Amino acid sequence: MNNNKYPIVGILIAFVISLVLTMFNPDVLSKSKTPVEAYRVYLKGESIGLINSETELYAYINEKQQDIKDKYHVDNVYVPNDINVVKDVTYDENVMSIADIYNVINRKTPFTIKGYVVTIDKTNAEEYINDTDVTETDKEKSKIVKLNVLDTNIYYGAAKKVLLSFVTEEEYNNYDNDTQSPIVDTGEIIENLYIDAYTTFKDAYIPVNEKIYTTEEDLTEYLLFGDNGDMSTYVVKDGDTLESVAEANKMNVNELLIANSSLGSANALLYTGQKLTVGVLDPVFSTVEEIHKVEDQTIAYKTEYIYDNSQMVGYQKVQTKGSNGVTRVTQKIKSINGEISQMVFTNTEVIRPVTNEVIVKGGKKPVIVSAGNWGWPCNIPYRVTSPWGWRWGRMHNGVDLYPSGGYGSPIYAAKPGVVTEIKYDASLGNYVEIKHENGYYTRYLHMASLSRYVKVGDSVVMGQTIGDVGNSGASQGAHLHFEIWDGKPYKGGQSYNPLLFY
Repeated sequence: MNNNKYPIVGILIAFVISLVLTMFNPDVLSKSKTPVEAYRVYLKGESIGLINSETELYAYINEKQQDIKDKYHVDNVYVPNDINVVKDVTYDENVMSIADIYNVINRKTPFTIKGYVVTIDKTNAEEYINDTDVTETDKEKSKIVKLNVLDTNIYYGAAKKVLLSFVTEEEYNNYDNDTQSPIVDTGEIIENLYIDAYTTFKDAYIPVNEKIYTTEEDLTEYLLFGDNGDMSTYVVKDGDTLESVAEANKMNVNELLIANSSLGSANALLYTGQKLTVGVLDPVFSTVEEIHKVEDQTIAYKTEYIYDNSQMVGYQKVQTKGSNGVTRVTQKIKSINGEISQMVFTNTEVIRPVTNEVIVKGGKKPVIVSAGNWGWPCNIPYRVTSPWGWRWGRMHNGVDLYPSGGYGSPIYAAKPGVVTEIKYDASLGNYVEIKHENGYYTRYLHMASLSRYVKVGDSVVMGQTIGDVGNSGASQGAHLHFEIWDGKPYKGGQSYNPLLFY
């Protein structure tokens, strides 16, 4: 009967020892007999602790981040976007204080404020469809632009300021209110004015370590200059003019006026100490203006010389006095960011015909020659679509001309000379280069095709057809790019404004 005595005692002793060990084991003591309701905080999907109250955490963050509220002038600061708080039921009573969990979050990720993400989609913008000078990779990178604003009105206000960089406020208001004065004889009206991009807005909690636009002025600056780091402020000195300031900063006057819309027009007067924004414009989106314009263009008369063999050399008499003509031209003009991209002459009407001057001079035998030192290189009437000078931070070494007849109309040699180059270039397109007397060169770019009229080595006379107006190379519309150089182009030569030669 006593054989089972000791095993029973052993079991009792083991139970007592187990009970004692359980009572004094800290791991066991930390376990609650009943579940605890708490909130588990996740950072990027990883748990960083438990708290008692989600609401208290939000309130604590808002209270502690006064600097953010002061900086952005907002009433509330919110948890980071990569924080997730989930209600949890656990036996683990290791709950952190609100202050401790806040410190962990503050060290690892930025807090947020309410605002809007603006998406500017330029996928179908004309600048990307027509710009052959930009690679497909660069186009893809820059088609979609996202930016953060506190309020949608900041964007609308900045976008309007950008528009007012290209048109006057009076022109904008008249267009917007449909109160433009009709064209009687001459004048112009804006038919369309728009931003060539699709813009959307989305409510968002924006991390404060991202760029957030809080004023129209800051956003306008970005929309005009993009990420260009060369933008700066120029302080006007005694003797400065719009032309000298623009030239010193590799801009043209039109670009300077766009960057400083308060100047108004090219007739604006500068004053010493005035601050101007200068730098290379790189608009985030394109501003498109389409206008209908009717203007009277003066057609300058030419002088013809008739040599009379019966008169001594030195004899000269005006046989017919010259007078300028007037042609009324109707045009449809599209400008992108202040630069003409397309133009069509829809009608021309001679108001007063031109009368060429005829002068009789003494000579051995009569001969008639064209007048002047330089002949015009395209049809008249014409329009200058882009002048000689600085443009978008690069030197535009010629003048862009859109002649009546447009695409396919003839291009003429501006002076007698010898053809030195007929080539195609990815940027210049099909072009002809001619060498003239006294070391001058002319170049005619963006032709419709390689010249079928002349070849290298040919001698040409002034007014001889050497090509057709086209749109080849880095061109956004049919036009003639005409250059005059003193010396070989880009090999020691100096380019000059062709309009100064007429």
